[in-house]
Amino acid sequence: MTDNAWWGGGLYFSCLGCGRCCAEAPGTVSFTADEELAMAGALGVSATEFRALYVWRRYGKPSLRERANYDCVFLEPAARRCSIYGARPSQCLEFPFWPDVLSSRESWDRFAVTCGGMNQGDFHDAGEISARLQRQLGVKRTP
Repeated sequence: MTDNAWWGGGLYFSCLGCGRCCAEAPGTVSFTADEELAMAGALGVSATEFRALYVWRRYGKPSLRERANYDCVFLEPAARRCSIYGARPSQCLEFPFWPDVLSSRESWDRFAVTCGGMNQGDFHDAGEISARLQRQLGVKRTP
């Protein structure tokens, strides 16, 4: 996979903790059944209650809800921090190494306009990027 990938030489990224990846644009946050249970547990609610309060269907699949301004429901407005950070879904953990972000250099650069941590900070080699991408592509996301 990395032989022909534009990112084969590696990429730089360090999270700045700004919360922009959790806000400001519509999107979907997929999760596995195990991740759903972890999030519900972190909130002290049952899986049924978690689904009723925090999940909706987007593009035919379960996704974490967004507020009217497109912020993730778990993004604390004032602190700009995730209220379930320790139990966040793997999709959140893997940002910006998502299939759509890695689809082209142009896509990476579009995301980098709003994410100041991209193209700076820690170096991630092609092997790590490939593994992170495979986790995103290989995880069954239907709770």
